[in-house]
Amino acid sequence: MTHSSYRPYVAGRERIQPSTPIARLMAVLCVLPARIASQRIPNKPVQVIAGRSLLEWSWRAACEVPGVDAVWVATDSEMILDLVLGFGGMAVMTSSEHPSGTDRVAEVARSTAGQEFDVIVNFQADEPFLPPGHAAAAIGPVVMGNSDIATLATPFRTDEEWNSTAEVKVARAVDGRALYFSRAGIPWAEAGSPDYETGDDPWLRHLGLYVYSRDALEKWVELPPSPLEKLERLEQLRPLEAGLHIHVSVVGPCEGAIEEPDDLTWAEALLLARNPD
Repeated sequence: MTHSSYRPYVAGRERIQPSTPIARLMAVLCVLPARIASQRIPNKPVQVIAGRSLLEWSWRAACEVPGVDAVWVATDSEMILDLVLGFGGMAVMTSSEHPSGTDRVAEVARSTAGQEFDVIVNFQADEPFLPPGHAAAAIGPVVMGNSDIATLATPFRTDEEWNSTAEVKVARAVDGRALYFSRAGIPWAEAGSPDYETGDDPWLRHLGLYVYSRDALEKWVELPPSPLEKLERLEQLRPLEAGLHIHVSVVGPCEGAIEEPDDLTWAEALLLARNPD
C-alpha cells in the first residue's frame, strides 16, 4: 500500500530519449529500500546525522538525479514510514519477508502505481554522498536500450580499500559489460596493489547502485541464488551467471556508503561542511 497524498515528481527532471525505432519518453522510478534491522548500526536509516536522518540525506541525493520521475522509499517499518512522510517523501509498505533490497524494489515495481514506470533505479538508503551525475551515468544505458541492467564503479584510491573484502571489485570488458564481481582483488595486480595514479586503470571498486529495465528486474528476482553468488555472497552474480547484460559505468571518486558506526562521525563532519546552514 502506498502512503502519500501525492507523487513527488522530481523538479527540473531531464528526460533521456531512447535510441529505438519507436522513440518515446521512458518513465524512471527511483526506489530506496530501507529497513530498520542492521547488523552494524542499529536503526541505521533513522540515525540522525547533521540534523537529518541518514535516510533523508540519501533521499535528497536521489531527488537530485537527472532523468528520474519519482523517488519512493520502500520499507517494512512503520517507524521508517512515519519518518519519510514527515520529511515530505513517498513511502511504500512492503513485505517483511524479502531476503534482499532487490526483492523489495521488485515488489514496488509490481505494484499498480509502480507499473507506470519503465526503468527502475535501486538507490541505496545509506548513500548520501553519491553525486547525481554518477547515478545518471547508470540510467542512460538502460533507458537507451543498450543494457538490461547497469551499475557503477570507480577506481580504487588506497590499499586499504583494495585489500578490504567489504569493497567489491569488478572487471569489465572494453564495451563496459561486467565480466565478474568479486571480494578478491581482480584483476590481479603484479605489483601487489593497483597503480592508483593511472587514469584508465582496470582496478575498479563497485558502487552499489543498480538500474534495471522492468523485465530484467523481474528476471533477477525470479532466478534462484546461483553458485557463484553463494560463494562470493554477491547477489549481482545471479543475473550475470544467467546471461543478463550488466553495464558498468566508470565514474569519478566519491565517498562510500555508511556501513560502520565510525562512518557516522566523518559523514556528519562532511555533511555539516557541505550544508553550513
